[in-house]
Amino acid sequence: MKLCVFDLDHTLLTVNSSYRFGTYLYQQKFISFFTLSHCLFYYARHKFLGMSMQKLHEKIFQKLFKGLYLKELQKHVKNFLDLELIKLFYEPALQRLQEAKQRGDYTLILSASPDFLVQPIAEKLDVKNWRASVYAPDQEGKLEYLSSILDGLNKANYVVSLINQMQIDYTAITAYSDSYLDLPILELSGKAVGVVPDNYLRKICQERGWEIL
Repeated sequence: MKLCVFDLDHTLLTVNSSYRFGTYLYQQKFISFFTLSHCLFYYARHKFLGMSMQKLHEKIFQKLFKGLYLKELQKHVKNFLDLELIKLFYEPALQRLQEAKQRGDYTLILSASPDFLVQPIAEKLDVKNWRASVYAPDQEGKLEYLSSILDGLNKANYVVSLINQMQIDYTAITAYSDSYLDLPILELSGKAVGVVPDNYLRKICQERGWEIL
């Protein structure tokens, strides 16, 4: 069996799902422009000024999600995906996913985005498995803390544990991502594919002969 691993944001999707969802919440008047602006500021610092993935999640969680009822948030996620998801797919990557499913490959989505966003997208795509960053609720169902962040290294660690369970070789792995932050998983895969890669990853793809989609 082969294992096909897909990043979500800017890979299967043309956008960052968390950013797009935040914009949707603002349009629905669920959050203020002030809150949205702060979130965009933190995202820009991560994207262009080197803010870590951990720090980005901490800032966004504190500003936007902490204290919200998870069930209420999930209702907004459902409405958001029903309205917008079909428009957000990057067709070349989506086609690769469909081809992998048709071959009977083990399909896996690994995303640093929150689990309450990634899970329903993964279910709509009917993949075999998924993992995401975990935003944990308290006993009342309100989001309380960040349980785990699925960064590039944690993605790679999960894949290593998975292939040990599946008893397959690293050469059976194909990994798709847009970001150099996912180098840990791209480098351990038998085939690495840069999907509209960022500048640093594009350079690496060209140097190593990795496919660019």
